Amino acid sequence: MTALLDRCSAAFGRTITRIAVAGLVVGAAAFALALLAGRSGTAMGALDASFLFFAGLSAGGVALGAAVRVAHGRWAGPVLPIADASVGFFGPALAVLAVLLLGGRSFIPAAAGAGHFGALVLRQIALTAVLFVAGRTFVARARAPGADEARGRASGVAYLLCYAVVLSVWAGDLVMGLSASPPATVIPAYYFLGAFLSGLAWVALVASLRGTSGPDLRHDLGKLLFAFIVVWTYLLWALFLPTWYANVPEESEQLLRRWHGGYRPMTTFVLVAVFAWPFWLLFSERFKRRRATLAVGAATILLGLLAERFLLVLPSLQPAAALGSLAVFAGVATGVAGLFLLSVGARLASIEAGDAAA
Repeated sequence: MTALLDRCSAAFGRTITRIAVAGLVVGAAAFALALLAGRSGTAMGALDASFLFFAGLSAGGVALGAAVRVAHGRWAGPVLPIADASVGFFGPALAVLAVLLLGGRSFIPAAAGAGHFGALVLRQIALTAVLFVAGRTFVARARAPGADEARGRASGVAYLLCYAVVLSVWAGDLVMGLSASPPATVIPAYYFLGAFLSGLAWVALVASLRGTSGPDLRHDLGKLLFAFIVVWTYLLWALFLPTWYANVPEESEQLLRRWHGGYRPMTTFVLVAVFAWPFWLLFSERFKRRRATLAVGAATILLGLLAERFLLVLPSLQPAAALGSLAVFAGVATGVAGLFLLSVGARLASIEAGDAAA
């Protein structure tokens, strides 16, 4: 029976690898076709939104592992390899960011001047490299044989501080920098909290699908997911409420653009997928303990946050929604998802092989 399960697991892994490679090819083709069709702004905006989601997810997954260890959270031990494996996407994410910055002048207004463009590139590459090095250092120290827990926690604290700062800079340059409207200062916190939520949802989804977690651990993960969707919704409300009651046209324009016209169905989907549906689903203790319902709730949150990244970026570049833009985003996001699955899957396999050898 064990040998049969091993063969099934290996076959499933090969299937995921083939799907990821196919997704990578589709994404590269969608990006290239959009550029050739003269839609460079749409292509770069789609890559921006995809980077914000998948790089944020990987950074959030590592942040989850750091937060658990800093808080002495023994309960999450079985799922920490999944969180730590998110570090595998750091290298590819830096490459995606480099491509994004190369085309920055086509969609980031602040990058129009040579001096501003140089400062943007230097700031993004340097700070992102610091974050990724801090994340790799933390995971290496935390997973080293006979690891010094105090040293690992110190590395975790350093990574979490870098996480909050660097993701705030991502939000400032790659979200707020796309619009001439007065910036909403809650967006950096809203973004890095959403990235942490996506990392948590990813860990819960993988743990549920693989049967890594027992009912009690799934219950704990479900409670965390429930708590963080409430915090995410609170920050979204903190963004909406002052804009609504102040009713300043320059500020309300960005919210109205996402609520009226072609973007409204996606905005509604985000609210349902990230808050309303998982709030109901994960309210029940019984549902949190089940593999299927926890996986469905986590997957829905991830899809909603992916759509939310689209809404953070594309409406600032294109006031009117277009099916072509959505198609380009879907293609590019599929490609970055393939890259994410390949890199994180390889890292997870390496971590599990190392744990088994130890």
